[in-house]
Amino acid sequence: FMNLQELEVGVNVLLDTGDLAEVVAINDEAQTVLVCYLDAVAQPELVGAEVWLNPEEVIAIDMGTHSEGRT
Repeated sequence: FMNLQELEVGVNVLLDTGDLAEVVAINDEAQTVLVCYLDAVAQPELVGAEVWLNPEEVIAIDMGTHSEGRT
């Protein structure tokens, strides 16, 4: 899983569900990350939704052509 220190607001990330999201905010105190879903494979209705997640649910930073992190 990704450490919060590796994440930045504005980066796109891959979630353990296979979904793509953008980091909107990071709460260091609560150790959570707020993401906005960009692509949700199983639940298309999530696209555009903002959800607080645990960093364990973020598996990689999406670099467009490749991903950094656990695959």
